[in-house]
Amino acid sequence: MKLKTNSKKILLSLLAAAILFVSPIAAPTAAKTAVPALPFGVGPRGNFDIDPANGIYVSPKGDDSSATGSAGKPYKSINAALETAKPGGTVILRGGTYSEGVNVRIRKPNITIKSAKGEWAVIDLTKHDIGHDQDSGVYFDVGSSGGRLQGVEVIGGFYAVCVETTFRWDPDDPFTYGASDIIIEDCVLHDSKYDVVKVKPGCSNITIRHNEIYNSGRAEAGKPYWLYGEANAEGIDNVNGHKMTVQNNHIHDIGGTGIYAKGGAADVLIESNFIERIYGAGIMVGFDTSPEWFDTMANPKYYENIRGVVRNNLIVGTGWEGIGLYGSKDAQIYNNTLVDVDNGPGKYHSAIYFGLTYQDWEDYAGRPANVNPNIHHNIISQPAAFMCPMIEIRYDDNDQLGPLSALEGNPVMNDNCYYIAGKKASFDDRRPQSELKNANLSAWQAHIGGEGSIEADPELDARYMPANPQCAGMGINSLAPSPILNFKKTKTYRSGLFSDVNENDWYGQNKEKSVATVYEYGLMQGSGADTFKPNGDITIAEAVAIAARIHDIYNGGTGEFAARGGEWYQVYADYAEGKNIIDAGTFPDYAKSATRAEMAYIFSRSVPQGELAAVNTVKSLPDVNSGTKYHAEIIALYEAGVLTGSDDKGTFNPNGSITRAEAAAVIARIILPKSRAGGKVFG
Repeated sequence: MKLKTNSKKILLSLLAAAILFVSPIAAPTAAKTAVPALPFGVGPRGNFDIDPANGIYVSPKGDDSSATGSAGKPYKSINAALETAKPGGTVILRGGTYSEGVNVRIRKPNITIKSAKGEWAVIDLTKHDIGHDQDSGVYFDVGSSGGRLQGVEVIGGFYAVCVETTFRWDPDDPFTYGASDIIIEDCVLHDSKYDVVKVKPGCSNITIRHNEIYNSGRAEAGKPYWLYGEANAEGIDNVNGHKMTVQNNHIHDIGGTGIYAKGGAADVLIESNFIERIYGAGIMVGFDTSPEWFDTMANPKYYENIRGVVRNNLIVGTGWEGIGLYGSKDAQIYNNTLVDVDNGPGKYHSAIYFGLTYQDWEDYAGRPANVNPNIHHNIISQPAAFMCPMIEIRYDDNDQLGPLSALEGNPVMNDNCYYIAGKKASFDDRRPQSELKNANLSAWQAHIGGEGSIEADPELDARYMPANPQCAGMGINSLAPSPILNFKKTKTYRSGLFSDVNENDWYGQNKEKSVATVYEYGLMQGSGADTFKPNGDITIAEAVAIAARIHDIYNGGTGEFAARGGEWYQVYADYAEGKNIIDAGTFPDYAKSATRAEMAYIFSRSVPQGELAAVNTVKSLPDVNSGTKYHAEIIALYEAGVLTGSDDKGTFNPNGSITRAEAAAVIARIILPKSRAGGKVFG
């Protein structure tokens, strides 16, 4: 691609930024001593999750030769602990730094690696020769589906974290699959040799949320193409992985592109991320992938991205476009805020760019145009030095490949806000059949068939929210919407729905509304045609089923589980074990009534502990001490205001049964934080 001349002032500023950026690459950034507090609610939330009772402990002071995995006799090596861990187990890292040599490799399903509650573990791979080993990093092998990396810092690695695939293991095997249902959350990942996080073909349902990701491309820094954003040094690089969710991350100081989803990646959601100081593009919906990485049975036209959604992201300071679309199909780009993008020395492209994919110039590749993009309610705010179009549609009458167009038809674009300080925005369409150059907004609107966007200063405040009322509803509406907001009313409750519910009792419609709440949110139903049995006991099976619904809805699901053969609750129990809500084998009898302590254990683990922020102080409780089973879970719910006890002292009665009405109250307080009781001191 042709490089355009840039001003000396901008080039010098980029060079200065490069010096600042390259410095920590040469000498990897020191490990953080605590989880950083990042703006806008993105990045790690803190390490609050309770350590399971049957977890396997690792400590920098441990001894592999005598370890049992207990807190008192921890392993020294993470890999040694992973060898002994059973599927569904948790490896708990005590605070400190771990030098694991080549890598940390998870091979078994449903394994969690996490820092101990309130501590911070660092996996330092910089002492390994990352220049010669593509296996260096934290690797989720194909057998590790259901795995989780939580509250851990990773420094170095070829990739800091990689999700693996069977692709190319056997050239004669047409079926490719990779690890699935992997969660990477609340981590700090940085100073990788190339990409920080790599998702390979065939992987699915990878969730990357609430992480800080930075300083990619240690091997590339200082090379001639570094300043131009052309380094192989992405923040997150997904090649043909499906149903990936990238959410609430702080991604910064990246040598390549902030986030890629390409190579046929389908149903990827990128939302509520803060992306800044990027040498390449902010977010790429597709790009330019070698054709051998595509699944042509599912994607015969070689679309780079299918049904990708990019929403509610803040992108500040990129060398290339803020958001690029390449060979995408049915992309949705909305409610993003782009500030000072496309500012690199190469002056590539435009703020939002429709690009071409060449796919290694192979004769058999598809090289499709973008199809049916929908771009609306975005804000683009640029400084006076911005010299490129706001929107550009590329075209190449290529001698070897023939004519290539970046867009089929016209885009659907509405309600965007465009602004350049001190001058008017321009728009380009390079396609010869509909060529438009250096057009103003009115000409652009007429060109694409009517776009109800505006050109005005959004008057962004310190949080990048628009103060200009003309831009209301545009740009980021809240950079970090908590998944707790996923809980929505799905039914309507009316007085008298259940004949045995007294609406004037404490749980009734005229008091706490506990029964009404759990019914309307689809978390509990009646026990018969018109009864709720508020004073009846809740069983282990019922509690586990409710917790599974809560967890599934919190993580973007519907809370609905398809029935299958065997016991009615088995599908919920399997889900709960697979998602580490309960530990495998904890409950041999699902039909028995749950104790109050067992209820606390099950419900407290249905959402991340970060959602149970402390609003109370618990010095002591009359009948709960460190020897009480599920002590940690009980205390966490008291601190969060979910439990308050049966009297002013906070008496809990851990071995007593819990009624359905009491369970409803606990559930309502978990999903509706405003209903929790705060400001109390127990003991």
